[in-house]
Order: sequence, then C-alpha cells, then structure tokens
Amino acid sequence: MSRNLTSIMLVAGPVLFLGAFFRWPITNEVGMEAVNLLDDRGLLMLAVGGILGMSLTFAGLHLLSMDMKKGANRCSTQLLNMADLFIFGTFGLFLAGLGAQVAVILTMTDTSAVFESDAAREAVAVTVYNAGNGIWALTPVVWGLGMISMGLAHVGLKMPANMTEGMFFMLMPIGFVNTLLPLIQDGEQAELQLVFPLTMLLYIALGGLMLSGNIEEPGGE
Repeated sequence: MSRNLTSIMLVAGPVLFLGAFFRWPITNEVGMEAVNLLDDRGLLMLAVGGILGMSLTFAGLHLLSMDMKKGANRCSTQLLNMADLFIFGTFGLFLAGLGAQVAVILTMTDTSAVFESDAAREAVAVTVYNAGNGIWALTPVVWGLGMISMGLAHVGLKMPANMTEGMFFMLMPIGFVNTLLPLIQDGEQAELQLVFPLTMLLYIALGGLMLSGNIEEPGGE
C-alpha cells in the first residue's frame, strides 16, 4: 500500500473545503444584502479554513497528476500537462473570488479615514463583491476542464481492473457538469449546492481508496 501526500490531501482538503462551503453565509444574496451578511470579522477564520482546504485540494490534484505521469505515454502526458494548467488556473480563480469577499469584510469593518463616508465605503464593498462573484462564476468551467483532461489521460494510461479503479472515470462526467454549471444554474444556485459537494465527495473517495490500498494511483507501481 502506498501512503503518500496525494491521498492524504485528497481526503483532508475536500473535508475542510466542504465545511467552509456549507457554513459560508452567501447563497443567492447579491449587492448590499450580501455585503451585510459578510459584515462580520468572525467569518475571517472561516475564510482561512476555506483557503486551507482549497490549497490542500488543488495541491492533491496536482500531486495526483504528477503521479499519473509516471510511465504515461506522450498523449497522456500532454493531457496531464493541460490538467495542471487548469488546476493552477482554478486555484487562482478561487483565491481571487474568495479574496474579494474577504476584502468586503475588511472594507465594511474599516474605521479609518480612507473613505469619506459610509456610503462611499458601501459602494466600494458592493463593487468588490460583484467583481469577486463574477470571477467565481468562471471557476467551475476551468475546474471541469482540468477534471476532463485527467479523466481522458487515465483512459489512455490504465484500464480499470475492478469497480473501485473505475472511480477515476467519474472525473470526466462530473468535470463535464462543472463546465456547464454557469449555464444551467439558476439564481438560487441549487445546482452548485449539488455539484460542488459531489465533486468533493469524488475526491474524498479517490483519496480514501488510495489511502486504504484498495487502488493505487494511476502510473504507480
């Protein structure tokens, strides 16, 4: 059994990520309604937990991609290089989106003389929030492309020997749904509430199966 950081990160990261996701107060609120929900310094610790979980998750995906490159042919290696670019891009978009919402918290709790009035401060907060929300809207597309690339690379790398190894194939359909998310979700973001946890559960399942020795990482000995 191979115990390495790949499987550990694919379990620990999504668990923290899911916890922050379900406790984050923003659902379908926009504008000042969202700003008012974020006007709480206590949310900063929740944001830190979310960033940690996000970092572990995407670091685990990158390590998984590196593991899959062991013994991969040229086509699979190219697909995995593409996946790495998408993984880094997704991490950057997530960080920018979350950073924008954290900036709203800091802006709303600012007591210095930077802003001429409360109205000016609120206007800046709304602008920052809306900009961050726009960045986040693009994240599932890039994330999904990365998952599809990894799934396609797996097809050319290793055919599943059993049902558990077939879990790697799930990267493709779930990744495809992620790419469609900005188009199919409504204002209530009900689809996001389903697709994001499903994506995290897939990572946890893959990491757990590798950690328990039921499957080895593709490309491993």
